[in-house]
Amino acid sequence: MSFSILAAAFLALCLPMVAAAQWPDYGRNRDRNDRYGRYDERYVRDSIHRLDRMAKDFEREVDRSLDRSRRDGTRSEDRINAQAHQFRNAVGNLKSRFGNGRDLNRSRNEAQRVLQEASQLRRISRFDNRLSSLWSQIERELDVISDAYNMGYNNGGY
Repeated sequence: MSFSILAAAFLALCLPMVAAAQWPDYGRNRDRNDRYGRYDERYVRDSIHRLDRMAKDFEREVDRSLDRSRRDGTRSEDRINAQAHQFRNAVGNLKSRFGNGRDLNRSRNEAQRVLQEASQLRRISRFDNRLSSLWSQIERELDVISDAYNMGYNNGGY
């Protein structure tokens, strides 16, 4: 009798663990410690928010820099400004879609677009010192996003 009670208690304690092991973890890129790559959910969310602020600053600085350059009034200026704007929009879309970070797959396409737009912007632009400094900060956040979503960014070598 006591063996039956002990076995039932053991089974009751182990049942949730067995069920959790067999239940698929659909749509999540987290490990068991709620981490995305090397980062936790809060760090990824904060990184996206920092990137959003920097993308806005970068777009404004690109426009100012081009207005004071030989490219002012050229198609090249228009193309670079448009690319900076597309990058900013892509980051804004990622920020909106990421939400509270419970499911990275919900925002995976937006993250991929951010990395693609960043690579394109880096390819067509030459940055002055101010923009280079800002872009270095942006790339640190892009590396966080790339790592969290398990996408290779490599400082523009997407």
